[in-house]
Amino acid sequence: MTTKHQRSAFALFLGASMALLAGCGSGDGDTTSMVAAEPELETSVEARDAALNCTEFQNPDKPPVLLVHGTTTNGTEQFTVFYTPQLVERGFDVCIVTYPDRGLGDQQISAEYIVHALRTIYAETGRKVAMIGHSQGATMPRWALKHWASAREAVADFVLIAGPNHGTAIAIPATIGESLLELLGLSALPVGILPEAFYQFAPASDFVAVLNADDETPGAVEYTNLYTRFDELVRPVEPVPTAALDFGKDNPKVANILLQDICPGHLAEHLTIGTTDTLAFALVLDAISNPGPADPERAGGAAELCGLLPIDLQTLVMPQRARDLLTIVASTLQIGLPNPHLAASEPPLKPYAEDDLPQDSEGE
Repeated sequence: MTTKHQRSAFALFLGASMALLAGCGSGDGDTTSMVAAEPELETSVEARDAALNCTEFQNPDKPPVLLVHGTTTNGTEQFTVFYTPQLVERGFDVCIVTYPDRGLGDQQISAEYIVHALRTIYAETGRKVAMIGHSQGATMPRWALKHWASAREAVADFVLIAGPNHGTAIAIPATIGESLLELLGLSALPVGILPEAFYQFAPASDFVAVLNADDETPGAVEYTNLYTRFDELVRPVEPVPTAALDFGKDNPKVANILLQDICPGHLAEHLTIGTTDTLAFALVLDAISNPGPADPERAGGAAELCGLLPIDLQTLVMPQRARDLLTIVASTLQIGLPNPHLAASEPPLKPYAEDDLPQDSEGE
């Protein structure tokens, strides 16, 4: 990223901007006390500021883009090689948020970094954000949108890529990627002891129950859900895909798109769909460049989209970008191993979310 926003002085501007926003009214009804009435953020302002990196804001004709990474990685690792340069080349301002400890901790805490990023970008640019997230980075920000009206107010489009919106039936961590777990020092965990976030991926978790209670698509936000038949982690894919929102309900704010419904032979699995897959990227561009969620026909239809290579090979083999990524990964690892946030059970719900837990989920 060309600029890292250090905002010790910006806090005053942000506060004034959000106060103005709170009095302006929105699709969420009476917002006179929007920010004041929201859950207080527990994390430090310094940590949240340090987690957000943006290019210069210089393209007022397009929405600024916020990229949210998945579990076991961080924002610079996941998005520096492909998504950021591709978006910048097309005239988008781009921000990357990196939530703590590679997403191993309580997702309720990680969501605070999304709230802060959205508030900050919206206050600084005056433009609503196009948010793009992969895996946990697709699902966890929904917690932010559900519980913070100011976050909803800041978002125009949300593209969710391979997000376990209704949990995943895959046994975690056995199939999450042995090499990654070994790299993070988590290859030999005691039985029954896992990172906190992993419990929240379970379909029967309190986190998933609250996330999907009442309204799966809150706010005046357009939701695009992209998923693949070959995802080895986010399952089931059918008959009711766990990655979908309001599946089969004809919600005009939602597009649930299985890549193989467009291109039956398209090869994309959990990692590539959110990093270098060109079909997914074409649908992302369509969603954030046009009114409404992604439309495969508007994006070029099968005739054009299925002619794309599954992976952008040119990007992957560019020597300079490869060196850049290795440098980023090396510098990230020098920081040390993340706190694994090991626990024997799911983290308790925050007080602000307890009333949203459906009664039939309590005690499960």
